Amino acid sequence: MYPWIRASKVGLRAMAGSRLELSGTSRINLMVWPGDLDALFHLNNGRYLTLMDLGRLDLALRAGLVPVLRRHRWTPLLAATTTRFWRPLKLFTRFQLTTRLVWWDQKWLYLQHEMWRDGHHSAQALAKLVVKGKEGTVTPEMLAQEMGLSPEPPEPPAGLGHWESWEEALKQMNNGNGKL
Repeated sequence: MYPWIRASKVGLRAMAGSRLELSGTSRINLMVWPGDLDALFHLNNGRYLTLMDLGRLDLALRAGLVPVLRRHRWTPLLAATTTRFWRPLKLFTRFQLTTRLVWWDQKWLYLQHEMWRDGHHSAQALAKLVVKGKEGTVTPEMLAQEMGLSPEPPEPPAGLGHWESWEEALKQMNNGNGKL
């Protein structure tokens, strides 16, 4: 089940909170609740990804992206994630989720999520998003222009090229049918 109450709280805090640059880092504090647990009584692996949605929501609201998306009826779609789990998060554990836009190319936006507890990583993820509109894919350059930002991306993170090569190999194995 999607955490609608948490999403509402994150949304209200983001709208009332300080503005953030799209290149800035979103930080939200969360806690593991009973509904987040798996059979081993720690945060369910799938729930990590669901909670990372909240980081993207906070970043999008605080950076002013949501009004641009609504005005043009554009929709951001998650296309891929790679997640590394470091330490389990147990019931009622408080942790911080950070989210930041790390790079973009002609089509994709890449965000990094990190979950921190007591100064240590609990999980890290790289997420790849595309923005779609009535006319098809909205390029990151178009998105940047609409937000009054420079269309020049930062340097890509180390290792991103390997991830892209792996995804290309998956597409080839799937006969190219996994198109977004």
